Amino acid sequence: MKNYFWSILLIASIISSCKTDFELNAPYKTIPVVYGLLDQSLDTQFIKINKSFLGNSNNANFASINDCTQFESLTAVIEEYNLNNTLVRTNSLKEMMFGNLDPGIFYEDSQKIYYLETPSGFFNEDYTYKLNVSVPDKNLNFSAETQIVSSSRFIFPQIFQFTFARNGLEIVQDLDLGTTDQYESPEIKWETAVNGKSFELVIRFHFAEYTSNIDSTEKFIDWNLGTQTSVDIDGGEEMFKVANGKTFFETIKSRLSNYEFESQVLKRSFGPQCVEIRITAGNEDLNTYMQVNEPVTGVVTERPIFTNVENGIGIFASKYNFSQKSFLSNGTVLELCLGDLTSEFKFCRNSEDSNNSTDQASGIKNKGYLVGCD
Repeated sequence: MKNYFWSILLIASIISSCKTDFELNAPYKTIPVVYGLLDQSLDTQFIKINKSFLGNSNNANFASINDCTQFESLTAVIEEYNLNNTLVRTNSLKEMMFGNLDPGIFYEDSQKIYYLETPSGFFNEDYTYKLNVSVPDKNLNFSAETQIVSSSRFIFPQIFQFTFARNGLEIVQDLDLGTTDQYESPEIKWETAVNGKSFELVIRFHFAEYTSNIDSTEKFIDWNLGTQTSVDIDGGEEMFKVANGKTFFETIKSRLSNYEFESQVLKRSFGPQCVEIRITAGNEDLNTYMQVNEPVTGVVTERPIFTNVENGIGIFASKYNFSQKSFLSNGTVLELCLGDLTSEFKFCRNSEDSNNSTDQASGIKNKGYLVGCD
């Protein structure tokens, strides 16, 4: 009987312990989240400053509530330090609400961002820039600093500039559509920028989409050729990427296929400056941040967290955009307008294409191929 009593007592204690309530969430702590990239090729710098959020249900529900992610008020400044680490200038960031956002899990109507107007010559490429933020009602102070990616030594070599200006983007030489194996693979060459670590190359194709004789919308398609990493950050290193010609047309086809309003499109025209080679240089902090956040491809799914924000998380780094425009070669125009991959998308070249001579333009027409937008 005694053993029976203790057995009942043990079972009761086990059942009681199984019913003990516990919290899945740790106590909430406000963590600042910063995303800002200084770019001296722009006249305005934008920085996103938010806070972490936590709820007792699905956190995706709280992400769509503005008050959960935004600070009610804060003070943010960018400080400029010279080579002796002496403060030489302080600039206050202004606040604005930004709308017209793409759909997503966060609040779509508008979001708060902070900005600083930076006219030409504002940045000193040798200086260090520090973001300091204070949130008095939360008793929070956080900061981050970065060096500017310089325009110094960031150029296209002269021989490439000459070839590109004279021949345009030549990825097809075939002028009679007689073969299907005339795709070229030109090399895009450049020299790196000071403080630049990663370099992303994009070829942007600009065109106008007409839905009536007078109504048109300016659009573009980006052909991303990937990223290269520099050995050092002193600048002047020679780099190149090979642009596979067929991929250009495949990219256009993939972007325009299954376009919802294709039946309304009368034509897509392009002019003399329709091709833009865009190179974006990122500094070392940005390069590390991007590498850490690349998609997982191996069996190990855990990854380290990288941030250069003190008392917060996120990234405050710098980048620089460098570009050059030109035209499509005649063979490329012909392939784009009448070739198997892209002929269905109604491309045509503007008759006022002044970058190509009259002889060049008529060289296509004389063979019976009309690709002008007359």
